[in-house]
Amino acid sequence: MAIGIGETLRTAREEAGRTVDEAARDTRVRADYLRALEDEEFGAFGGDVYAKGFLSTYARYLGLDTAPLLEQYRRYVQKDDYDPARIAANPVASAPRDRPPAWIAWAAIAIVVVVAGVALTQLLGSRNPEPAVQPAPQPVASSPTPTPSPTAAASPSPSPTFDGVNLVLLFEDDSWLRVTIDGKDVLETTIRQGESLQFQDDEAVSIRFGNPGGVRVELNGQDVGFAGEPGRPVSVTYTPDGPAPAA
Repeated sequence: MAIGIGETLRTAREEAGRTVDEAARDTRVRADYLRALEDEEFGAFGGDVYAKGFLSTYARYLGLDTAPLLEQYRRYVQKDDYDPARIAANPVASAPRDRPPAWIAWAAIAIVVVVAGVALTQLLGSRNPEPAVQPAPQPVASSPTPTPSPTAAASPSPSPTFDGVNLVLLFEDDSWLRVTIDGKDVLETTIRQGESLQFQDDEAVSIRFGNPGGVRVELNGQDVGFAGEPGRPVSVTYTPDGPAPAA
């Protein structure tokens, strides 16, 4: 079922007079990922964090407001969000009912005991007890415990792989930042809490963070933690080998 994200992206691209290949060249995002966004085939990204990162990058490139698109994704597609309000509104255990008076429970127990006693008396009176014959013990040959054959573990859905540097920024607090790629500043703005950005380059991506303690970083699919301490600006260069202080 189409939810409108793909149509919005495709319309904006066509109105801008750009092809998918041109958009891929400008954003450094593979063309098949951009087509997957326009076709709303979000399963191609292997996870919500990747899909939202690519969606945010593509929307900004097309001059679109990312907030409505990300909200549509969270509402109709995202699967890994924890929603305490929904859980509180649907408790697992039902409310206990009032207990019956204690005398009813004791009366029921007494009836069960009487019925069981009568039945046991009739059963024992209708047969003569016979001595139980114990069978002679038989030697039991021990057999080696079979070794369980290894079973193939189900392989998870593959996440997108990238050549060079693939950077996903998850903003857990507001932060200003400036992004430099190939010696050119490609972005300088303040990003609000709850947003995400994604950048790619063959060699390195350098970022100046205004509030590094509010930005969690994923480098080539690996969570490398926050960019720094809250409120202490820092510059970091991300390469295939990992993060390092910017020169």
